Amino acid sequence: MGTDTGNFGIIVSGGPAPGINSVIASVTIEAENRGYKVYGFRDGFRGLLSDEEHSVVPLSINSVSHISRTGGSVLGTSRYNPLSHKDAGNRICSKLEKLLIDKLVVIGGEGSAYLSYRLTTLSDAVKVAHIPKTIDNDLILPNDYPSFGFETARSIGTEILATLIEDAITTNRWFIVSSMGRSAGFLALGMGLAAGATLTIIPEEFSDQYISPLEVAEIIFGSILKRFRYGKHYGVALMAEGLIDRFDASRVPELQNITRDELGRIRYADVRLEDLVAGQLRRLCKENELEVKITTKNIGYELRCHAPLSFDIEYTKFLGHGAVRFLLEGRSGIVIVRNYDNIEYVKLSEMLTADGRIAARRVDLGSDFYKVARSFMIR
Repeated sequence: MGTDTGNFGIIVSGGPAPGINSVIASVTIEAENRGYKVYGFRDGFRGLLSDEEHSVVPLSINSVSHISRTGGSVLGTSRYNPLSHKDAGNRICSKLEKLLIDKLVVIGGEGSAYLSYRLTTLSDAVKVAHIPKTIDNDLILPNDYPSFGFETARSIGTEILATLIEDAITTNRWFIVSSMGRSAGFLALGMGLAAGATLTIIPEEFSDQYISPLEVAEIIFGSILKRFRYGKHYGVALMAEGLIDRFDASRVPELQNITRDELGRIRYADVRLEDLVAGQLRRLCKENELEVKITTKNIGYELRCHAPLSFDIEYTKFLGHGAVRFLLEGRSGIVIVRNYDNIEYVKLSEMLTADGRIAARRVDLGSDFYKVARSFMIR
């Protein structure tokens, strides 16, 4: 039995990623084995503020033992900022107290990590552990360890990209592809390198300047010209969706009055990056009397709820186990991390930037990772 009577709560926040269910199962199994009850909140932080009975579900070993290898989230998820609502703090504390929850596990990415930190400031009575989840791989973790879900997303994305490359060769066309990844280029660069994309363009290349869809199209057009000289009229150009953040909205009508999510971030899904760039690319080809078949493709949603690879299943079992262990030791305001074969934690307060947000990881253009990836491109 446990050393106190408080229960565990689990919240899944942000976009889906392979391995979420494995975390839920790991936390539940470890907590129940130690004598604690576990509750899951449906639909992320919305469930934490909801008064509906079905917003909270009891979890048990019997109900989660089969879900570790499955994609998606049995608790659902949402991008929702509960602290943006009046009196939200009191309502959150009241609901947790009603359920006797004094240990909370939040599964989420960079934006959700900030919410986890904010929750620790509401009450000392509730301990909070954050488990880093994102296919974007933009959370700063020890030894550059990836966030869970990334390895599966990269692997599945590579398979999709590889089929596009074969299609491009077979039909003599260019695919202009955008991939998820938010402001970081890890997913796109990893997929592009592994699959053998003709070139990959990431936002880190333009971190100190604004660009336009035309300038991105000109980079791809240069690649097309080089390929033409070799008699190859096909290719695949991959772009990370974070390029949208590097566009000057005043010069791109499609970005004016753009929708933002509950955390104030651009909803990339509402902007078809590949179409913006392809339109400019078709114009360049026409002006230069170059006949090129151009097809657009977005890779993203296919990756988020895929069944996790064994790497992510093993990884998430580490993280879930560690969350229970450290919360029972009285730790709070921490991010659970894996350091090779050991489970450790990093304080959320140490991950804050000067403006109070969670620091994000970006591709280092001076790293061998980027240099090797760039060496295989035709640009």
